[in-house]
Amino acid sequence: MGTTGLAVVGILLAILQVSSFEGEGLRRRKREWVIPPISVVENDRGPYPLRLSQVRSNEDKGKNISYSITGPGADQPPVGLFTMDRNTGNLYLTQPLDRERKDSYMFQAHAVAEGSGNAEAPMEIIVKVIDQNDNKPTFAQDIFLGAVAEASPTGFEVIKVVATDVDQPNTANSDIRYRLISQEPQLPSDLMFVINPITGVIRVNASGLDREKYPTYTLVVQAADMVGEGLTGEAKVILTVTDSNDNAPASTQPSYEAEVDENKVAAQILTMSVTDGDDPHSLAWNAKFRIVDGDPEGLFTIETGSNKHEGIISTAKGLDFEKSSTHTLLVAVVNEVPFAVPLPIATATVVVTVRDVNEAPVLDPVEMHVVKREALAVDSDVVQYTTSDPDTGRTQKVTNGHRPEFIR
Repeated sequence: MGTTGLAVVGILLAILQVSSFEGEGLRRRKREWVIPPISVVENDRGPYPLRLSQVRSNEDKGKNISYSITGPGADQPPVGLFTMDRNTGNLYLTQPLDRERKDSYMFQAHAVAEGSGNAEAPMEIIVKVIDQNDNKPTFAQDIFLGAVAEASPTGFEVIKVVATDVDQPNTANSDIRYRLISQEPQLPSDLMFVINPITGVIRVNASGLDREKYPTYTLVVQAADMVGEGLTGEAKVILTVTDSNDNAPASTQPSYEAEVDENKVAAQILTMSVTDGDDPHSLAWNAKFRIVDGDPEGLFTIETGSNKHEGIISTAKGLDFEKSSTHTLLVAVVNEVPFAVPLPIATATVVVTVRDVNEAPVLDPVEMHVVKREALAVDSDVVQYTTSDPDTGRTQKVTNGHRPEFIR
């Protein structure tokens, strides 16, 4: 940019006020130098030295005036940034200014009359640096890492990105707007996420997040100053899709058949297995089995195996073949945590066949107290027992007998 872009204030006004007292001649003099702040656009291309303004004393008509400046930017760091022609009072800038490094300079101008000291009292000069949009927005991080649950609803806040611009605050040069440049993968939609252009908050914009299919998303975010129309900066946002319990366990087969001998307690009957599409060995993957029908008497138990995907069915009580030769159980399986979305509950049918065991006949009653007179004749009846065979399904004959040790 040339000097036409400078907001240069004109020559200082040096106003002489003279107060005279009769008979005393010139007794008192007061100088007032008036100059508003000088505005200089940063990064001006020059050429340098670049004339900014001129300081003059109205004493220069009759005296030889020497002009100089002191203070920061003159004889103090940064030394030599501003200079003044000692003869003309012209103020020069020797190199481009950077508002982000320093936005204003204040120093003193001096006018000294040769042989008589100060012609004017020192005057304060302020140079204000005008901002240019010479800095692009920068993000707080090159890569932002975040996580989003696959069951997150539309509108759910995922992460917030932050960018800043070191140009002048509260101007268009530093007024940032955000937007999403790209999303990978673009599945199941290319608009899975949306960003608030003012706050930088990224939210879920569509349904269909699925960790099993798309475990990560990479977003490219842009920040642009000039209310979104200026210089730009970019950053990446990597989002990991975390598991939600959005997959129900599924039985590997719809029905099972098993056999067990009657009367056996704690006998392992069968092992049924399931699959689950959620993150292995997570609470959303671990299975829980329950007998929901077919066992009103609590004859069976089911426990989850150590691998969390097997259900082991055993007898809790001895089964009675004669009472029921088959049992049809309905087993349901869920996870250790509730489903994140509505899902059907998987079930399987288990048909248990009870094998008959040859059980001993039963005497009724088991024990009987009998009183008979002495000298009972041989072959006389002492008592009569009723004997039954619990194996009603078998065709077999019950033979009565006695143990020899009871014969006298």
